[in-house]
Amino acid sequence: MEIWNLIVESNTFNFIVLVIILAVLLQKMNISSVLENLKDNIINKIEMSKSARENAENELKKAQDAVANLDNEIKESIELTKKNIEGAVKQTLANADTQAQNILKNVQTVIENEEKQVSSKLLQSTTQQAVLSAKDKIIAKLKADPSLHNKYIDEAIENIDKVTL
Repeated sequence: MEIWNLIVESNTFNFIVLVIILAVLLQKMNISSVLENLKDNIINKIEMSKSARENAENELKKAQDAVANLDNEIKESIELTKKNIEGAVKQTLANADTQAQNILKNVQTVIENEEKQVSSKLLQSTTQQAVLSAKDKIIAKLKADPSLHNKYIDEAIENIDKVTL
């Protein structure tokens, strides 16, 4: 029994027992297939990482190309917008000038028409005043000299014959 205690308490014995247990476990667990699976998984992940990196680099190149042309596109867009605005301003000014000329013509036409109406009314009023004044003078002369009445009637009859011929 002492030998047994000595063997159990020795480190060498414990180490040998541990190695045997590990050997039995390794045979049961098939460590080589587990390690092979881990190796395959690591290789797959490395390949996927390489592919993802290539895709990211391609996307970066595309983005850089797009950004490189962006400045030129912005400049072109600004120039085109400026030209469009200048054209719109010119067109608006031309339209405004045309409208102003049309308004001026319309105002001048209205003024001329008003002048003609005022002139016509003034002429009509002046004519009426002249006729009334002449009528009053004729009546006054006829009242002052009744013999003129017959003379004017005779002259009117003679003038009627001249007008109808």
